[in-house]
Amino acid sequence: MENRKSKRSVRLALVLGAAVAGTALVSFGGLAAWQAYTQNAGNAFAVGTLTHINTVGNVTCNSTTIQANASQGSGSVPCSLIVTGPSLTSDWNAPLTGQVIIQSTGSLSSTFQMDMPTAPGPAKSGDNNLCGDLTLTVTDNETPTAATPYGPTSLSSQMGVTFLHAANGDGTSPKPWVTGDSGTYTFSVAPTGADYAAFDSNDAVLGSSCTFTINFTQAST
Repeated sequence: MENRKSKRSVRLALVLGAAVAGTALVSFGGLAAWQAYTQNAGNAFAVGTLTHINTVGNVTCNSTTIQANASQGSGSVPCSLIVTGPSLTSDWNAPLTGQVIIQSTGSLSSTFQMDMPTAPGPAKSGDNNLCGDLTLTVTDNETPTAATPYGPTSLSSQMGVTFLHAANGDGTSPKPWVTGDSGTYTFSVAPTGADYAAFDSNDAVLGSSCTFTINFTQAST
């Protein structure tokens, strides 16, 4: 009798154990289907823009990242002449002037400089008379008091790197330009020593010419 009770107890224990094991399997299977997430999306990288516009009169050209294309700009509008005297006469008696406005339009802070990519030159070989009889002066109109970042210097000399100041600068040291900053610069060409009478009496300049290019360079800071 006791032996039969013992066997029934063993069978009951096995059945209960199997039931508990089955419950455990169902429970862990259900937990495996539960899911939770966090997501830090949108991780990305981008490069800011370094651009400016160059305005002379009512013509505006856009900067280019290729120096060889600087005079053409990045769009269809070429950059204009700042100052020119295509046919000087004996009654020339005042400096020839022109203004250029530079404005930073990119997202990166930057500095600006101007220079002459090559030395001023005559229209034909050996024709150096006119360049030596002219001086170039550049005035920064945007500093608290008008400054002269360049000149007066003979146009027979090449302009080296000259830093320019933004309108919000203090006029004493290059300050980074930010988006929207601008600067207005007046270029003035006159006879060496501003002696118009001496220039007029110098027959050596007859038929000669002098050309120069101004390059504006923007660099990120």
